[in-house]
Amino acid sequence: MAEPLERLTNLLALLLETKQPITLEQIANEMIGQYPVNDSARRGSFERDKSVLRDLGVPIEQTVLGGDQAGRTAYRIDRRRYELADLELTDDERHALQLAVAAARTDDSWGQEGLWKLGVGSERPALAVAATMPTFEALPPLREALATRSIATFGYRGTDRTLEPYGLLLRDGYWYVIGRDRARNEVRTYRVDRIDGDVRVGVPSTFERPTDFDIRQVFPSDPKLLGEPENEITHAVVRVAPERALLVAAEVGDEAVVGWLADGCIDVEVPCVNREAFRSWLLGLTDNAVVIAPEGVRADVIGWLTEIADTAVGSG
Repeated sequence: MAEPLERLTNLLALLLETKQPITLEQIANEMIGQYPVNDSARRGSFERDKSVLRDLGVPIEQTVLGGDQAGRTAYRIDRRRYELADLELTDDERHALQLAVAAARTDDSWGQEGLWKLGVGSERPALAVAATMPTFEALPPLREALATRSIATFGYRGTDRTLEPYGLLLRDGYWYVIGRDRARNEVRTYRVDRIDGDVRVGVPSTFERPTDFDIRQVFPSDPKLLGEPENEITHAVVRVAPERALLVAAEVGDEAVVGWLADGCIDVEVPCVNREAFRSWLLGLTDNAVVIAPEGVRADVIGWLTEIADTAVGSG
């Protein structure tokens, strides 16, 4: 079960993103594993979350549906009412807010929520570590494919993917689609906002989702493992200064420790499949960590930091 703060943030993101009001059952299906399975307990948790968000000034709208869902209550958030207006932030000011949230990143997700309320979008997504609200043009066709058990075809990192979608999951403000990649014949996870172009939905009832499939078990607990490797690079060796060595060793575990150096530094091997999550982790160590291998990851981080520095100088 998700932590209450994570669940609140994800509920906020979902209700902001949806264009049509959605029911509690649909919310629970989108946020798999974050609400109790029992109907009564799920309703109670949702009502508490809804009350907390409304107490914080979030304008959650609700409507009673008709048609084949007659009598059911559905929910959404009107972005126009939610976002603060007339702040007249420049692009550089918005970028500074994104960078500040990334630099001060902790387990408190309300910095992200604050950016959404300010209407800060994804103008510079590479620098918004986990602090932007992406657009979700791919979500409606993916939901259709999921609901109708249809094959979804889309581009990802320059390659066409043919996926049997088993589930959609919202984590830390990002949507992920999880299913069996037919070309690779294995379960894969793809971040929705990184899908290239349109999602094409195939013929209904093409596949069956395995009865024992549990999206919570498939989804990696370490965000640095999400996605697909770039040039087959999945791990990087990072040297950590003595000031943070013991903390990092406890975080990554003994199996990730490559070695202790005479000066008190420690070398650890950590995942870097998800480069944004990897950069965010590095940023949290400030000047107490440096990538020493492989060269491709090291160059990527240097280029990223150089871009941040050049942007800061340019806006100063």
